[in-house]
Amino acid sequence: MTKTKVIHLITKLELGGAQRNTIFTCENLDRKKFEVYLMAGVGGVLTPDIDKMNKGGNESEEKLFFIKDLIREISPGRDLKAYRFLKSEFKKIKPDIVHTHSSKAGIIGRIAAKRAGVPVVVHTVHGFSFSPFQPFLKRSIYKVIEKFVSRFTDHFIFVSEGDIVSAKKLKLMNKASFSLIRSGFGFDKFKSPRIDPDAAREKYNISKDDFVCGVIAPFKYQKGLQDLVRIASLVLEKDKSVMFFIAGDGDLRGVIESELENAGLAARFRMPGFIHDIENIIPLFDIGVSTALWEGLPQSLVQLRLMKKAVVVTDIPGNNEIIKNNVNGYTVKVNNIKEFSEKILYLKNNIDNRNILASHKDDLNSWNGEVMVKSQEDLYFSLMGSGRFD
Repeated sequence: MTKTKVIHLITKLELGGAQRNTIFTCENLDRKKFEVYLMAGVGGVLTPDIDKMNKGGNESEEKLFFIKDLIREISPGRDLKAYRFLKSEFKKIKPDIVHTHSSKAGIIGRIAAKRAGVPVVVHTVHGFSFSPFQPFLKRSIYKVIEKFVSRFTDHFIFVSEGDIVSAKKLKLMNKASFSLIRSGFGFDKFKSPRIDPDAAREKYNISKDDFVCGVIAPFKYQKGLQDLVRIASLVLEKDKSVMFFIAGDGDLRGVIESELENAGLAARFRMPGFIHDIENIIPLFDIGVSTALWEGLPQSLVQLRLMKKAVVVTDIPGNNEIIKNNVNGYTVKVNNIKEFSEKILYLKNNIDNRNILASHKDDLNSWNGEVMVKSQEDLYFSLMGSGRFD
């Protein structure tokens, strides 16, 4: 049986849904049918997870590549070096499929793959690089780039229905085919977390009387954490027992810390940084919160719902595919700080309604990592031609 060579390429192994998605896929593709490679830029908090994967025998050292010139920021010199490196490696490895993730890796990787003669190029859209919150010129440039690189793409995978709508409206797919495959992860650890609630509360200095609003997000502009500060200010004016817990880190940490200090809110925030075993922290949350300005499809909301938390979110594509207003949480228009704060206080003060929302039975199976991997395998088979593995 001839194995199909698949290379997954992502910009950086940060702690995020796209990165978890990619690693889970690389770990779980059927090794009887696929020879799997992973390429990524240098750094990222999930890099040790890849090292563990190597030591576990699922990947060999020569099938893992870190590319020093593959960076998120626009850098013509380094971008060209990354392109040349990728094109050269693709020619050496001769993959059947190159599957790219994230904006920069998706742009450079797809062009390099086609120029290297790779038969099939797949790109997963984990959320587009442009948004309504960017300056018009910057947003327009990103759209032009996305449209240009679509000609180097055989198939698009979308993780959210909202991005399919945007891609069709803006004609970003050229003639490529597409499918919807949710951004999956392993469910088992969320069904049986290992946590000592009292020890965890002591560790993070949270009292039993605190009402904890949990946020799982990196400190990026996209995640709307500056809006969260404004929301918290209104909430804490009326109820000092509310605590805000942000599991994440990033470039805006200093900005957020400064705003909290200036507003006198720092004592009611817990910001311990990235947390790898988030399943052992979510039980501390009374509700979940997302103030994101735009999204692809956030795994964190699925994780919160798996653990039966009512969630208050901004009403944006991605968020509103998981959280249904007055069904399993509340959706609030972006920048409606007053209503968002009122929903938090309502859930805090109305435990019966909070429990009804929290206990709603969601159909989350399409986010199961096993379902995601099987869907991708089936897609690869289809793109490479039927009968290849007979």
